Formats: sequence, structure tokens, C-alpha cells
Amino acid sequence: MNSLYPLCFTPLPKERIWGGSYLATHIHPQFCSGIKIGESWELSGLEENNSVVCNGFLAGNEINELIEIYMGDLVGDPVYQKFAYEFPLMVKILDIDDYLSFQVHPSDPVALTRHHAYGKAELWYVLYAEPDAKVYMGFNRPMTAAECKRRCLNQTLPEVMNEYTPRVGDHFFIPPGTVHAAGGGLVMAEIQQVSDITYRIYDWGREFHKETFREMHVDLAMEVIDWEPFLLPDPQPVKDNIQKLVESPWFYLSKRRLLAPITVSNTFGTSFRLLFCAEGEVQVTANETVHLKRGGLTLLPAAIDQYSLAPTNQPVTLLEIWIP
Repeated sequence: MNSLYPLCFTPLPKERIWGGSYLATHIHPQFCSGIKIGESWELSGLEENNSVVCNGFLAGNEINELIEIYMGDLVGDPVYQKFAYEFPLMVKILDIDDYLSFQVHPSDPVALTRHHAYGKAELWYVLYAEPDAKVYMGFNRPMTAAECKRRCLNQTLPEVMNEYTPRVGDHFFIPPGTVHAAGGGLVMAEIQQVSDITYRIYDWGREFHKETFREMHVDLAMEVIDWEPFLLPDPQPVKDNIQKLVESPWFYLSKRRLLAPITVSNTFGTSFRLLFCAEGEVQVTANETVHLKRGGLTLLPAAIDQYSLAPTNQPVTLLEIWIP
């Protein structure tokens, strides 16, 4: 059997009402520039949107098909035992030109009961932001369901939300139950559990017009929202050019600043590792070589003993994601 190697995937474009043109212009020029893409699914294990490998001898195979064949060698034995043939994470790029609805995602227990699916914890990492772009994250004071419903109807919900002005390199971890929104010219990588469950509660008034109406899920959302004030955690220190961004029950994520070629030993044999290029260009080598540009993603199988990283256009910033 041929040796496993860094896997790349064909992105899946998703048109959205709030989408923009940055993705097609600056990251994925193969997309049609006349469409408001909104989202590009870089890696997905969802059954109806299974990502397809686009490089090497495994090109043309879906990610979940490969898990059936390689099992723990691909994803790690503990990951395989827990998630079986479903890849447990998704990676997207969001291109938010207008405003994303205020929304919330359920926890694993609620999603399992209601939808026979996983819940949704996620992280946003800012790749591009207009000066007036905004991120709304959690309430700025204690809230109740009654007041939240009232503010959704009278369009004053933003007044009780934490409002941030994002800049390139910022990150926002969004646990299940946290109300959030964003917009105004913003492109972000989104790393999340393998789930497509979203409860919209306020859509900036679009829900009150026939031409722009989308289904809302206010009653479902009220039972999962965290009503306490939200605070962003203090950033972790940088050590050896690596900064931990998330250590959660769902996934770990670090940011690596790459200044020169390095070889990395496999200390994560219990899990695959995803590398997302947030800045610059880099070559990733392990049996085969892949070249990642900004917005590029590769999956390093758990069976790989070591790999090398070589910047080809500096500076390079890599997001590294794995399952704890």
C-alpha cells in the first residue's frame, strides 16, 4: 500500500445572501466572480457535502471513504473510535460583505436529541477586514429570553451585544450557546465541529420582508442560549513562535509563525493535524510535497512520523488544528 501524504481537497463554494467577492478575487479565482460566494467549504465530512481529495494517488476519493480504508492511520485511533467514518471537523472560509444574522449553535447533547447530529463549537480567524467591519459576540450584560425576543422583533438586539472591531490575525472562539454575528467587509477562516445546525434569531430586518426572508429559529434558540455576559479570554503567550488559540473539548488550535524551514516530529499520533495557511506561502513535505498559498489547507494523516515546513513567501502564519 502506498504511503499516506498531506491531503488537499477541492473547495465547495456556497452562495449566501450576505456574501462578497473577496474569495473569488483573492483566494479562489476558480470560483465565478459574479456570484456572492459567502462560504467556501475547504474540508467537510458532512454526508451530503463530503470533501474530495485533489492531489496524489488518492485524488478523487471522499474524505469519509478514506477513513473507512485507513481508519486510525488517517485520523488517529482515538478519533476513529469516537467518530468512526465521519471526519469530525469542518474548515470554511467566510466572505461576509453584508451582515451575517445573529445566530447561535446548540451543544452536542441538544443537537443529538433534536437533530441526531453533533453540536457546533467554532472559531473565527480574521484573514481580511474593512475598517468598519464588526464582530458581535455574546451579551454585554445579563439577558433574559423575554427581552431577547423583544429586541429581535424591534431590531435593537445589537445594543446588548459585545461589539468588536476585528483586525487581521484576531480570533474569536464561539462555544455552543453564544449568540454571534459579523459583517461589514470581513473574511475569516472558520474551524468548527462537523455540523450544519444554526439557529437564526435576528437577521438585521431581512426577515420582515418577503424578498429577503429566511427561516428563523427563535423558539429553538431560546432553550440553548447562554444568557450570562460574555468575555473574550486573555490571549496566550507566544512560545517558540507558537501561540495556543483554543484548547477545548472539541478541538485544539495553535498559530505558528514560520520564519525558516523546520522539521516537525509527530507528537500528535493520536490525531490527524490540519494546516491552514493564513498568511504567506509554504511547502509541506511528508512523503510528498504540497504548496499552500494563503487560504490553502492540508490534512496530515496521524500515521506520518514527521513533516517539514519551508516558507516560499514570507511572512508565513499557519493555523494547526487537531483533536485532543
